[in-house]
Amino acid sequence: MMRDVAIQQKLGAAIRAEREQQGFSQEGFAARAGIDRSYFGAIERGRFNVTLDTLAKIAKGLDVPAWTLLERGEARTAGDRHA
Repeated sequence: MMRDVAIQQKLGAAIRAEREQQGFSQEGFAARAGIDRSYFGAIERGRFNVTLDTLAKIAKGLDVPAWTLLERGEARTAGDRHA
């Protein structure tokens, strides 16, 4: 069975956009959130189906609700490039 990586990629892009907007480097943010840098990079590239626990760590590190990141990922899936 093939998995739909588009959703993972859109969520990863939403996470990256928020991280960059806040001025964090990938390495600095991964350390702040307590996530391995290479794993975090793969999340941003949409290579992993992130768990809720990991999404919660990312959201806490960015000081935004997890649902905000999901919503922005969903908006990107719907074609809204400004979410």
